[in-house]
Amino acid sequence: MPSADEILQKMNELQERRMAAAAPLVDILAQRSKLKDQLADLDEPYGKAYVDAEAAGWTTEDLEKLGADEPVKRPRKRSRSSAKKTDGQAPGKASSGGSPAGTIPAQDGTAAAATGAGNTASA
Repeated sequence: MPSADEILQKMNELQERRMAAAAPLVDILAQRSKLKDQLADLDEPYGKAYVDAEAAGWTTEDLEKLGADEPVKRPRKRSRSSAKKTDGQAPGKASSGGSPAGTIPAQDGTAAAATGAGNTASA
């Protein structure tokens, strides 16, 4: 029967062979990761260049014939409605200081004011 030292020696040899076999894989994984990061860094400028080409008159079909796939990320367009929002809330949501009752009809059948100004009870 092998001694504890002999068993540990065999375990170390096996582990060293396993690590040596995995070393090329680890190197390639690192290279792949770096290339993926570089490709991701090109997504935004590629999308802008693609949109610029479309604006200059190139069609999607023309660009596909050139080998240019439609970009995953297109540049963001600023809409006028989103530029006017200053509180960052979605339309139709009550502001933190307003009442959610602004969307509930009054008891007499008329709609309550959206701002909550007409929601005070009167005697």
